[in-house]
Amino acid sequence: MLNMQSDNTEEYRDVKKEKQYRRISFWLSFILATAVVVWYARSNPPDSPEMQKMRIFFKENIMEVSKFLALPREERGKFAAAKKHPFYQSFIKASEVEKKKIKALVHISTDYTPYQYWFNMVFLWTIFFTTFWFLGLMTEGAIILVRQSNAKNK
Repeated sequence: MLNMQSDNTEEYRDVKKEKQYRRISFWLSFILATAVVVWYARSNPPDSPEMQKMRIFFKENIMEVSKFLALPREERGKFAAAKKHPFYQSFIKASEVEKKKIKALVHISTDYTPYQYWFNMVFLWTIFFTTFWFLGLMTEGAIILVRQSNAKNK
């Protein structure tokens, strides 16, 4: 009878420890995911309003801009003179390095939305949270298995 009570008390303590480990795992995952996303957001800030306007212009006029970029150098000047938007004039005056950056920006702006950055931050947080939580649960499971095998050996 006394032995059964000690088994129940020990089992109760184990269940209590498991609940505590789960809570620690959850909150540690929450805090780590938040910290990683805050660090990422600080090191990669959202686009400036000017950049957003440019990317929206590229999205709305992708066919025209792509046609302009595909033209030979001589014809770009004529095309830019016909268009009144400042992008065309500034592209002609830009250096080769800037032109490559603008071409890359045009390529990634075909489906741009201004809220895309914040959606990506939420999705990034979700990925990190689930990863950290999964790793915590796996660690918790390993600890429980080690404790059970140690209890069996005693």
